[in-house]
Amino acid sequence: MQGMIISNPKLEFLRPVLERWFDCIDRFNAVRGDNDTPYWYDENANLGLLSAAAWMAEMVTLQQTSTRKQTEEGERNAHADLFIASSEERAYLQATQRWPRVNSLNLTQALADITSDAKRISYASDLKLGCLFVAPQKAQQSATPEELQDMVDDLQKEHSCAVAWYFPYAYRKLRNEAGNYHPGIAVLLKEARG
Repeated sequence: MQGMIISNPKLEFLRPVLERWFDCIDRFNAVRGDNDTPYWYDENANLGLLSAAAWMAEMVTLQQTSTRKQTEEGERNAHADLFIASSEERAYLQATQRWPRVNSLNLTQALADITSDAKRISYASDLKLGCLFVAPQKAQQSATPEELQDMVDDLQKEHSCAVAWYFPYAYRKLRNEAGNYHPGIAVLLKEARG
């Protein structure tokens, strides 16, 4: 089960990146085997995959890139978790990750917080995005197809500018060392204005 919705036209240039993000997850799983998956890790690991996907989509990226921010007191140094650019468009991302329960995503505040953080990473004229990776988990047993569909429905209800999700069939029953099942990952992107 995979998909994406881009509701803000400014983010449409990221469509090929998100498509290749799915491929990067598959490639990691193919190389590492059935006992590991990249979305168990933190936002830095997942930003690395997103960065690799951008390069595959003929774009360029820099992680932990320095930026400048205009403030009332003048300019100051800032930094973005990921800079991504095509020859025509660019964006600065500030990222975080959450591992909510499958039946209780509750992402509204986390998305608002990371989007607020993204306001501080560059000039007002730049496209700045809050980036929230979501790796749902469930204890004791894997998520049912109905639970997965409910999660996808919940993801689509968040007020984001773009959302992509990937719940690979082969990894839905994969369990980490703590005994929690993580059926996949989603990423929500929201424009930070100001």
